[in-house]
Amino acid sequence: MGLLDGKKALITGARKGIGRGIALTLANEGADVGVNDIVDDETSRRAAELISKRGVKGTFHAGDVSSVAGINAVIDSFLEEHGQIDILVNNAIFPDQSRPLFDTDEVYWDRMMDLSLKGYFFGSQRAAKEMIAQGSGGRIVCLASVHAYVAIENWTAYGTAKAALRRMVKGLAVDLSGHNITANCIAPGAISNKLPEGYDDVIDGPPHDSAWLEARIPAAKGGLPSDIANAVLYLTSDLGQYVNGETILVDGGMIASKKMTD
Repeated sequence: MGLLDGKKALITGARKGIGRGIALTLANEGADVGVNDIVDDETSRRAAELISKRGVKGTFHAGDVSSVAGINAVIDSFLEEHGQIDILVNNAIFPDQSRPLFDTDEVYWDRMMDLSLKGYFFGSQRAAKEMIAQGSGGRIVCLASVHAYVAIENWTAYGTAKAALRRMVKGLAVDLSGHNITANCIAPGAISNKLPEGYDDVIDGPPHDSAWLEARIPAAKGGLPSDIANAVLYLTSDLGQYVNGETILVDGGMIASKKMTD
């Protein structure tokens, strides 16, 4: 028996790294999982294949979740395959995460906010509507960041979007009162997004190899997708059913150490 037997989970931005790790971890616990990414390639479809190898249903749903139309298309596709949605993990990310202040133009700002904030809000809104109609509750998890807690040079746009997510899940928790739907954030630290080398039916790829991390993180190492995936599993299963409107830091003590900007 798995912690998520029979649940239907959609993970955005799940082609590799953290999203892929979350997808495989939830599948390991019995969930049928839909993988979303804007990139439709062998890597994306391989993630869905690896889910299916675990004896659950794995599907791939290509699409850009930075617009309401794109979000609705992806969720419609997921519902067509799975019939309902019990878990939404908002993980889609803008790859160009850092940019100097005076190089940040309107196009960059809008793209960052569309994908990392607006998309998360409207994805959560649509998923919550479906969860209420189903009458069986649900779990919403948004991936924030340590950049929601501390200001680092050239990360202002990204950090602004991620800080807003912390407030957003508090609002969702209140707005969805009485429906057995929780909304929370995970704030990762330095997590390796490298794909596994060689044999790929595993969650984690190679870790960071950096003396900079060892000197600044109490855990003395960088994190792996499984570190984030296990926190998501906690929040999406009955283990975390009484956690709502919160943000959980998974950063090896990075923020606590206050050495991040040294």
